[in-house]
Amino acid sequence: MDGFEAVLAAVPSDRWLSPSPCEGWAAVDVAGHVTAGLLVIEMRAAGRPLPQDDPDWREVAGADPVASWRTVRARTMAELSPEALDRTIPLAFGDVVTLREWLEGYSPELLVHTWDLARATGQQVELDADLVRSALETSERLAPRGRAVGKVGPEVGVADGAGDQARLLALFGRDPAA
Repeated sequence: MDGFEAVLAAVPSDRWLSPSPCEGWAAVDVAGHVTAGLLVIEMRAAGRPLPQDDPDWREVAGADPVASWRTVRARTMAELSPEALDRTIPLAFGDVVTLREWLEGYSPELLVHTWDLARATGQQVELDADLVRSALETSERLAPRGRAVGKVGPEVGVADGAGDQARLLALFGRDPAA
């Protein structure tokens, strides 16, 4: 979350509508999507039902995407008690896991969208190597399921010997060389 927030806070005011690597999304849509992801974590931690439909990402980002993120982040962190982390939650694939287990697999979402936001707004970002390594291991298992249901784009080829960050991005359909 710290890495995403650093990139988010550094977005130039004239770049919110810049296209992102996520097809059809601008930088503000990426910001709203990631903030909405935290809203989902907050709802799950609080034991509240999830909405049926995705929200409008731009509405979630609001007039000040950084302030919106920080507000939702603070509320989410306040909900993540040990009891909340042990709560079981249903997943879209029919699995039931604890919130803790689900969150252990959530880092690829934050990392890849951190890169997306950086790319959209002209920033360079080197993602935390330890987080990327762990996310890559998780993603190699989960990305094919996401691809099968249309949530993950086709994998992009990378050169032999490509680093973990490039491999993670490529796994989620991003061209790390772009």
